[in-house]
Amino acid sequence: MKTTSLREAYEAVGNRGPGFETLRLVAASAVVLHHSLRIEHDIVLDDWLFQFSGGYTQLGLLAVSVFFALSGFLITPGLIKSGNVIGYLSRRFMRIMPLLATIVVATALVIGPLFSSVPVTEYYTSAQTWRYLKTISTFLSLQLPGVVDYDGGDTINGPIWTLHFEWMCYLLLAGLAAAKVLSNRWLFLALYVAALLVMVMVMGTIPYDDARGRAYVFLFLFGYFGAGVLLYLFNDRVRWSRGLMLLALALLVGAYATPFDYFIAPLLTAYLVVGLGLMRFPATPLTRGVDLSYGVYLTHSVILMMLMNIHPFQSWIALFAVCLPLSCAAAFLTWKFIEAPALAHKDWPERMARAVLGRVLPSLKADAA
Repeated sequence: MKTTSLREAYEAVGNRGPGFETLRLVAASAVVLHHSLRIEHDIVLDDWLFQFSGGYTQLGLLAVSVFFALSGFLITPGLIKSGNVIGYLSRRFMRIMPLLATIVVATALVIGPLFSSVPVTEYYTSAQTWRYLKTISTFLSLQLPGVVDYDGGDTINGPIWTLHFEWMCYLLLAGLAAAKVLSNRWLFLALYVAALLVMVMVMGTIPYDDARGRAYVFLFLFGYFGAGVLLYLFNDRVRWSRGLMLLALALLVGAYATPFDYFIAPLLTAYLVVGLGLMRFPATPLTRGVDLSYGVYLTHSVILMMLMNIHPFQSWIALFAVCLPLSCAAAFLTWKFIEAPALAHKDWPERMARAVLGRVLPSLKADAA
């Protein structure tokens, strides 16, 4: 079997994997499917992957894990090469926050009152409405007065929960880079293994609604994010080929049936994610020159809510068939008018931060120059 190093394979495609946009959109579509199923099924207990993996994962969580693994692999190179932690955080801020703020504000102040059962005056004077805006910080308050979610609950746009943990991963990586840990790949590997050991041996499976539970969820998702980071750090040693990807898939399926899935699954998933990203898929208007995945992820749950309030669907297939195209259309608009313009000015937060900090630490100004 002819293989090449992951570094050589990545360099051969210009260090810009041609399949990453397609992979992200597929993962986002899987999340839409996962939530559409909820009108007919328990999307955890009835999920075939949840049953097969012995409760380790399910379709929606696997899709989120793909995002985290891919993020870890793609953001590490720039941080290592430049060593510019402020610039790295600036780019992450402009990728995540403008669209998040737009969706949260639009949901609370425009969409919410249209679908609320309470009078408009009561809606806008309710503290609950204004608490929803706290969600922009990724500290969630997802209830709106009189608004019923697509599944009959009151959590409006629940998928936002993952962004809090994504930011925790970004900040942890920034801290490790500032402490020069990221430049020592063996030290990062040791810390990664230690984090997984803490999750499995100290915490175990615990509820997600307290501080310990949130720490557990963070470590679980960091397992995938950190696996992506490790793949980049060791890309000169990791071998890649399509045959090895098939082997990794077989090992992943087998790992779900073992007690070691928490250690093995993130690394194998990240390997498959990056390997698929190196492949070329047929170009479509949904992936050519645009990245719709984040827009689909952030808008689909609100669209599901609106659809179910307008017409109570009885079939998850019909709901998915309507929601996914609408989510892609909304994502195209958010990409064109919010995300792409924000990314064109991704250095704004860095410039502002250096202008402020430079008054105290003049060396920052010198670094910026």
